[in-house]
Amino acid sequence: MRGFIAAVALACTLLQAPRAQADTAPRLIVLAPHLVEQLYSIGAGALIVGTVEHADYPAAATAIPRVGNYAGLQLESILALKPDLVLYWQSGSPAAAISQLQQLGVRTVGFEAKTLEDIAADLTRLGDLTGQQQQAAQAAAEVRQRLTQLRRQYQTQKPLRIFYELWDEPLSTIGPDAWPSQALTLCGAENIFADAASAYPQVSAEALLARQPDLIIQPVSATENRRLTDYSSRFAGLRAVQLQQRAQPDADLLHRATIRTLDGVAQLCQLIDQSRQFYAAKERAAAG
Repeated sequence: MRGFIAAVALACTLLQAPRAQADTAPRLIVLAPHLVEQLYSIGAGALIVGTVEHADYPAAATAIPRVGNYAGLQLESILALKPDLVLYWQSGSPAAAISQLQQLGVRTVGFEAKTLEDIAADLTRLGDLTGQQQQAAQAAAEVRQRLTQLRRQYQTQKPLRIFYELWDEPLSTIGPDAWPSQALTLCGAENIFADAASAYPQVSAEALLARQPDLIIQPVSATENRRLTDYSSRFAGLRAVQLQQRAQPDADLLHRATIRTLDGVAQLCQLIDQSRQFYAAKERAAAG
């Protein structure tokens, strides 16, 4: 509460202070790494005066002052930067802090990409907010074109049953509403836990063994250190383990709703298709 009162006092001071109007470009505070990346991709990265931890792409983004993370925001720091606009992630930014900023009169705009097509829609919105409509329109068109190409290439292929390891302990995967599930569908794959009750469910060893995926996917990240499940010892009963059908796509590409997501999806589709071809060759050998 004391911090909020201090923030109110600071807000009153800053709102009363005159702002130079020589430049009409907005000063942005951006509270999600993927929105930072999207802004740079349309030539608006220089407008960002504050952001959160883990905003690490492109390299220039690492020099932007930090004002918090997914767990909490520094309201005083945000107000001191005198933003014209705060962009936030509706399901990932601290809701209470966003509400406080709105109460203080700070203009905020929320984003929530739920489909791969929303990447293009978000680029268009960001272009409108920053005056970069032309670059944003071009980037959005490229996103839609790549999505169309990937769907034509993979979506009608023979389905492959996938277990997507999101975390090792506790063992967690993705459900029907999880962001990566769209990529699996686009690649012509079936998520073996598509019937889960939540987007990111924990699963038991028994459930995984019972469902017998064709391929195990373990996304790996260069920016997030974590252990991967050792399937050879714990899940030797899985056919995918016995046949060495495991793949490790780039999580830094797949798990952020940006233009680079499509590079991650293309990589994922290729890995799934390699496994698909492996099984097709086994079937031909058995039949011949």
